[in-house]
Amino acid sequence: MSIRNLFDYSVPMVAAATILALGAVVVGGMATHTARDIKLAQDTVEVTGSAKRAVVSDAARWTIGLEARTGPFEQSLGYERIQQATDRVVAFLTEQGFTEIETPAITSYPQYNYPQYGEPVFTGYSVGRSVMVRSGDVEKLQALTNSIEPFSGTGYTVTTQMFELTYSKLAEMRVDLLSEAITDAKARAEAIASESGRQVGTLRQATGGVVQVLPQGGVDISDSGYYDTQSLNKEVMVTVRAAFELW
Repeated sequence: MSIRNLFDYSVPMVAAATILALGAVVVGGMATHTARDIKLAQDTVEVTGSAKRAVVSDAARWTIGLEARTGPFEQSLGYERIQQATDRVVAFLTEQGFTEIETPAITSYPQYNYPQYGEPVFTGYSVGRSVMVRSGDVEKLQALTNSIEPFSGTGYTVTTQMFELTYSKLAEMRVDLLSEAITDAKARAEAIASESGRQVGTLRQATGGVVQVLPQGGVDISDSGYYDTQSLNKEVMVTVRAAFELW
């Protein structure tokens, strides 16, 4: 058969033979590409590394709740009582040396009595405000939370709503921990590579995980990150997913 006849598709046998030949070329190319991809995948190793460091909380925030309950026609009286209570709390905190104090706006909500049968009965108002104080003197502020007596007065109630302990240098520490986590990941990659007689080369890719701030000795972590605000002594942990070249 001549070269011209190879492309004479009017001849059925020629058409079939040509299609088979082209198919073999395509399949051969795909096989080569797949083999190359497998080789590339075998030339890297992906591992997870982690780093952890113990820290002591160096910042605290305490939220104090104030509330005054009044009758249906005494809402303004509730505002006066809350303002007097606010002045009393702020004055005491200032005397103790605290300067970072916030007093958000006063809130007021109607109160109802809900009898078993019948319509709700309007009974008055609940007027309230939160006072928030921040300090780097964690121990001193924490000591104040043991008693609300200095803040108490007539016509209102005082509650401790929240006491939070945090670490202020978290952003700077995260950079150092990421570097340590990559070092840990490389050590793990070397351990895996040694089993097959290979060596770890350059870092090809690294993805940092979320920061976990745990109570000392804590193990509960979250995919979206975790921040413990209750413990004085904490552990900051960072993970990283890294891919290394193998040779």
